[in-house]
Amino acid sequence: MNPLLSRRQLLLTSVAAPFANAQSIGIGGPVGHKILVIGAGLAGLNAALILEQWGFDVEVVEARDRVGGRLWTLDHMPGAPEGGGNVIGSGYGRVIYRAHELDVPLRTPPSALPSDYQIGGQRIPRSDWAVADANPLPDDWREIHPERLLAKLNEDNPLLKTRAWHHVDLMAQDQPADVGLRSLGFPESAIRLINANNSYGNHLSDTSLMGLYRVLGEFGRLSGPALAVTEVTQGNMRLPEAMANRLTRPVSLNEPVLRIRQTPAGIKATLTSGRTLDADAAVIAVPLPALGQIALDLPPDRRALLKSVAYHKVVQLHCIVDEPFWEAAGWSGSWWTDGQLGRIFTRPIPDSTRHNMTIWINGDDCDRLNALDADACTDMILSALWKLVPEAKGVTSVGQLVRWTTDPFAGGAWALWKPGQAGSAHDAIRAPTGRLFFAGEHTAEAYRGMEAAMESGERAALEVLRLLA
Repeated sequence: MNPLLSRRQLLLTSVAAPFANAQSIGIGGPVGHKILVIGAGLAGLNAALILEQWGFDVEVVEARDRVGGRLWTLDHMPGAPEGGGNVIGSGYGRVIYRAHELDVPLRTPPSALPSDYQIGGQRIPRSDWAVADANPLPDDWREIHPERLLAKLNEDNPLLKTRAWHHVDLMAQDQPADVGLRSLGFPESAIRLINANNSYGNHLSDTSLMGLYRVLGEFGRLSGPALAVTEVTQGNMRLPEAMANRLTRPVSLNEPVLRIRQTPAGIKATLTSGRTLDADAAVIAVPLPALGQIALDLPPDRRALLKSVAYHKVVQLHCIVDEPFWEAAGWSGSWWTDGQLGRIFTRPIPDSTRHNMTIWINGDDCDRLNALDADACTDMILSALWKLVPEAKGVTSVGQLVRWTTDPFAGGAWALWKPGQAGSAHDAIRAPTGRLFFAGEHTAEAYRGMEAAMESGERAALEVLRLLA
């Protein structure tokens, strides 16, 4: 089979599904029905595009001064690094389809430079990892690089053959990740290294083991060319911008929603500007911390559920490196550390001798940084960077500090599920309430990341159609 043809068929099938469902309902065009979409990230924009294609009158309001949500290309910096979602997985059929449909070109990202290590305050060249005295792993684990330790979970992963990650039976077996890793034979030194740069929970003690299986299962189902990722050629923000430009009605920016009231005939939304909007239904496509700021007619137990879901803490400092200072010292250019700096990704800027450097700090280590103002936070990170690589000081400049946790319209980088929580809370959180429908990556059934947002918008659009059919 031609792999390009089979891939195209897959993409077309994933996006055609909601339209086939609409035809089966027998709707030719719901003329006269107005839908309010709150949030102009990928989830809200995908819902809006689908609903408009089905004949609804759609209005999108966005609290920020831009579309994209947690996609944020730092266009003001050389190389335009990504402050939010940074890669498009090969299985992200909905994302790839929209990009092709809207003539948004994709490319293979420039590869980040390989990582060396700083463990216990000692710097270890990547090539020396297995034999380095500072490598804390036991003999039969020493050859596994720190960023590859979690891959051991795929030796017995229940989610390699199913995407039903939040099924109640699986969730009944869930447990804190540190406990689960110990029971699976992971040594304490490996658990400590995994916890140092855990991208899927703020601390392993409150990370879902099934959540880790879910992540590793996605990688485990792919192999060879299927592991390839892409990015939007001119920055990932170009995709939501193109989606917004396709809508008949321009997105209303700088319009946070204050409250939404339901009536038997529809909904009435009041914006912080004082403007009110009437609609037959609303799709609310914002992260849960932002949703908590909107006054909604929700039962107390539902509100408690919304507040119970944690979000991942991430602090990024994006820098520009004018000269490859690491070469003279014989280092690779990126670093993986078990200390304050977390990981440092260094990527060449195309058609340039300069590099983008992103310091990426995860989890509870972000707490003291988030307690500081932006200048003090930046200074603390830079002080640690100069200590790690003093050679960087004269050739490295700051471009942008990104802190999703302190962003009032995000509250964190992505939703996290505590051990066992998704089995009881996931379906309840995304369930429609009267004329209110919910989208966003935290409501997705199968996927994560950008594809989760697109999937959730598609599902919310179908729910609206079913109500108003």
